[in-house]
Amino acid sequence: MKRRQFIHNTARGLAVGMVAPYILTSCGNSSDGKVNVGFLGVGGRGQALLKHFMLLDDVQVLGIYDPFEDRRNDRAVWVSEVHEKRNANKDIKFKYEKCMAHDSYAALLDDKRIDAVVIATPDHWHVPLSYAAVDAGKDVYVEKPLGLTIEQGQILRKKVHEKKAILQYGTQQRSNRNFWLAAELTVREKIGKLERIDAWCPGQNREYTGSTEPIPVPGGFDYDVWLGPAPVTPYTKDRCTSEGSWYVYDNAIGFIAGWGAHPLDIAQWGNQSDDSGPVKYRGTGSLFPPGGLFDTINDWDIHCEYANGVKMHFFSHQHIPEYVGDYRPDVKLHGTTFWGSNGWVSVDRAGIHASDPELLKFTIEPGREKCYVSTHHQGNFIECVKSRKQPICTIDAAVRSDTISHLGNILIRSGASELRWDPEKEEIIDPTPAMKEMLHRPQRKPYDII
Repeated sequence: MKRRQFIHNTARGLAVGMVAPYILTSCGNSSDGKVNVGFLGVGGRGQALLKHFMLLDDVQVLGIYDPFEDRRNDRAVWVSEVHEKRNANKDIKFKYEKCMAHDSYAALLDDKRIDAVVIATPDHWHVPLSYAAVDAGKDVYVEKPLGLTIEQGQILRKKVHEKKAILQYGTQQRSNRNFWLAAELTVREKIGKLERIDAWCPGQNREYTGSTEPIPVPGGFDYDVWLGPAPVTPYTKDRCTSEGSWYVYDNAIGFIAGWGAHPLDIAQWGNQSDDSGPVKYRGTGSLFPPGGLFDTINDWDIHCEYANGVKMHFFSHQHIPEYVGDYRPDVKLHGTTFWGSNGWVSVDRAGIHASDPELLKFTIEPGREKCYVSTHHQGNFIECVKSRKQPICTIDAAVRSDTISHLGNILIRSGASELRWDPEKEEIIDPTPAMKEMLHRPQRKPYDII
């Protein structure tokens, strides 16, 4: 979007933010209590996150980088205009500064004023930029999914712990009350002892698979940076779109991770396995038809089993009628269902359902919850940047749920009938040569940050 259209689309929401902002209760590390934030990637999802963070009155956005020159310039001008309007408010707690559009991600990370970085790039840049930001002394809010391999997530986790950084994974469903309630009811065994989990999300079943015809790179767009650590490939009309960043294997492993991150994160939460994961995998899946640009998995049906005996069924939306339609009213294209010995609870972004509707009236005195409570995912991150407490979705939880997607991808692409995983050593047990090949991806210089 151009700046004028962006301002028009978000003005109402931010006007509310300037009148009744989200109030943070923590004491800041800086003298005036604010957190200075930089943005790497301000396209579709990055633009939405920019709006969310701008609603927090203790946040000021000081820097933006995006390989699309017009996009980064327009967003920086818009942020500066909002800051100027806030400075006119006599009740502000501190003076807001202008936002700078940087000509490289390195320049933004070199800005010593910036405390935290929000990363909303295509998937293949999530881990490298998070690693670079943490190494530069920044805290990180990074969109899902995590890495292109299990190894990448593990490397980032090591750096986060080494630097004692705060990292919030962008699985924002944990900060929604319905998802918290589903996890809390499960952990408290209000549905009896947990026995199995259904987790599903969109795959793809479209005829169009993306153009492979090379065309000139648009002016003002740094295509080499967009490719970054990925192999050099011709620019096409579909490659640098949202779909290109989701469904091209050089840049992602597909919605098995990009969307799967959400229901799997909630499944892990309700099973109290943020430090572990399933030990057995079996199932089937298919890729986009050959010949087009898109080449990730678009349909999957995977059965997993945890060491505690809980079974999980993870599948794409094509299988919803067969597996969910018989018990869920108004079923959506994504969701997580916990099955216990005495009932079930099922949740998606449209609502929450249970075998016994009385379960959904559950209340508890604040402070006695078993599951972490957050009412605002971005606000929780900023609070933790200030307090140095861990956020609701840590790097440890991110690596473990991301691993499930990768093992599903490896199972299907390798053609194996079964895959076994050691969650303590975080290794595939007796991997085939095809499995081993997918555990590592070379990184193109000079973008081989990790």
